[in-house]
Amino acid sequence: MGIAKTQETAPLVSVVVVTLNAIDLLRQCLTSLAQQDYPRLEIILVDNGSTQDIAQMLNSEFPTVRHIRVETNLGFAGGSNKGIRAATGAYIALINNDAAAAPQWISSMVNTAESADDIGAVGAIVIDGNNPSVLDSCGVRIALDGMSRQAMINCPVPDLTEPKEVLAISGCACLLKRFALDQIGLFDERFFAYCEDTDLCLRLRRAGWNIVIAPGAKVTHYYSQTAGSFSLRKIYWLERNHFWVAFKNFPVLLLPFVPFVSAWRCVVLLYATLRHLGPSRPVISDHGALSLAGALLAAQFAALAGMPAMIWQRITLRLPVRRSDLEMCRLLFRYRLSVYEIITGNCSRNR
Repeated sequence: MGIAKTQETAPLVSVVVVTLNAIDLLRQCLTSLAQQDYPRLEIILVDNGSTQDIAQMLNSEFPTVRHIRVETNLGFAGGSNKGIRAATGAYIALINNDAAAAPQWISSMVNTAESADDIGAVGAIVIDGNNPSVLDSCGVRIALDGMSRQAMINCPVPDLTEPKEVLAISGCACLLKRFALDQIGLFDERFFAYCEDTDLCLRLRRAGWNIVIAPGAKVTHYYSQTAGSFSLRKIYWLERNHFWVAFKNFPVLLLPFVPFVSAWRCVVLLYATLRHLGPSRPVISDHGALSLAGALLAAQFAALAGMPAMIWQRITLRLPVRRSDLEMCRLLFRYRLSVYEIITGNCSRNR
């Protein structure tokens, strides 16, 4: 069911962009938002303590964009929440500062969201900006230790004709229903960056919402331009946060398996490193094996230190529960990735 694309009847969409410097990529992102064919948008830019003069660029080139300046880097989670709290739309769209949206991005996602009452979040077809013939993401899948990865990564860009159900979506480019967020809450700011979108999507799933990719909603992503494709801090956040995803959201019966799956993933990571498979090789080349091991170890200690807070939140957080543990298990297994696929990016079976 489509929506009437008029100023009077289209629901307001608040687009939140979080940035930290990267002014040239940000300009490209905002230009693509100015070219959207959707009639009712408010654009909110959250500046996470940039040293570049973002305000001057906005004043001269994008004067209608609302600018929220924070003096310290709140991460993607905190910065996004800052923008969402300031937003007034019935829908919240998120897009990375290093991404550029096709003109139909918003309208395609809103049309899809309006097509069924149980859709709480809509994702985009995210194209790899460094290789536009392949995908960066078409949804998100997960391993049984909570580590998630973009689905269909490096696969040819699909030509979807109808919404595609997925477990979760990337916060890189998506649409969230305000009513659903009011039920389950915003991003968990303790994650800072990475996996916070998976955590939010699993909470949506538990509350009974469905998540889909919208046909025609395309975004080009110039991947990890802010944090770096293979930076040690990115590895630290990923390794810490996947434990928190699992212990906050997995059915209780799966929790005893999480440390064993994670340990097996470390073994596979060692194998992949020795065989020069997946992303481990450039990390070793750039930072050295000891630095990589140190980042992984520090992340695991940080995950352990934060575990009581995660378990306490799991116990005390009052979410609407419309999917049972059995239904959540079925979802997790339906969209499961092996640890080998997580590490090597060999995700061809996710087509």
